[in-house]
Amino acid sequence: MSNNYNPLSRRHFLRYGLGLGAACSLSSPALAVTDSAPRIAALDWTAVELIDALGLAPVAVCDIANYRQWVVTPSLPAETIELGLRNEPNLEVLATLRPDMMIVPQYSTLPDAQLAQFAEVLRYPFTLPGQTILTVAHNNLQALAQHLHRESYAQQAIARWELDMAESRQRLSHWHGKRLLLYSFLSPRQVLVMSPSSLFGEVLSMLNLECAWQGSANAWGSSVIGVEQLFPVQTDIAIEFQHGERGATRSGLWEKMPFMQQGNHYQASGAWMYGGLQAARRFTYQLVHLSGLKHD
Repeated sequence: MSNNYNPLSRRHFLRYGLGLGAACSLSSPALAVTDSAPRIAALDWTAVELIDALGLAPVAVCDIANYRQWVVTPSLPAETIELGLRNEPNLEVLATLRPDMMIVPQYSTLPDAQLAQFAEVLRYPFTLPGQTILTVAHNNLQALAQHLHRESYAQQAIARWELDMAESRQRLSHWHGKRLLLYSFLSPRQVLVMSPSSLFGEVLSMLNLECAWQGSANAWGSSVIGVEQLFPVQTDIAIEFQHGERGATRSGLWEKMPFMQQGNHYQASGAWMYGGLQAARRFTYQLVHLSGLKHD
C-alpha cells in the first residue's frame, strides 16, 4: 500500500480533488477567511467527516436518519437541517438555507449548474486511478483545509489518525495474519461484502490483517452477492455490520456457515464502508473492541 500522502497540486486539486464545481466560475472566489465559521451543507455522508475534521459542523445533511445508523460518527448536532435524499436533495430547503458552500461527491449526478444557484459547489473523489482510497482521503482533507484556510486542523487530524493506526496495529497483534470477512445484510438473501481494494480492506492491510473475500468487487471495493457465496470463503473471523436491522435470518444454510459452526462470528453496529479517515478510524476501533470479546 502506498504511503504517499502528498497534497494535491493546484492543477490536480482543481481537476480531481475538492475543486470548484463546473458552475463556479472565476467570478466565484474561494471562501475568504472570516471571523464566523462557514455554513456548509453536506450532500453526502463522507463530507460530514471532512467538515468535522476541520473543527466545523455542517448546517445541513442529507438523509440524517440513515446517517445515524450507517455512519454514526461524527455525531450530528440536534439542530442539523434535513436535506432529503442524497441523490435528490430538497432544493426548496437549500434555497431557503442559502449555505456558503455545498460539498458533493465527484460521482454524484446532481448538476452543478442547478446546485450553484444556492451556494458554491465543491466536489471530492472517493477513488482515483493509481491511488489507494486512503491516499485520496488524505488528499481530500488537505485540499478542503487549504480551501478553507484551516491547514493546521488537517495536519492535526492526520497526525492523530496515523498515531491511532500504529497503536491499533499493536493492540491487534494477536489477530495478525487472520482472514476477516466483512459484510452487511441487505436482505435475507443478499449481503454487501468488502474486498481488499475497499476502504476497510486497505485498513486491514495496514493492520497486518487480511480480507477474506477475494472475489469480484466494484470500483469502490465492494460487491453485492448471494448469502450462499460466503459459504466457501476461507474465513478466520467474520464480522457482520448491522445498520438498524436485527441481523441475519437464522436459516439452516446460515447456521451451517463454517464461521458460525466454529464460533468465529461477531456483530458490530454502524460502519461506513465508503468514508474517509474517520470512517477508517471507527472501523479500527471496532476491530480492537471485538478482538477483546469472546466469540458469539
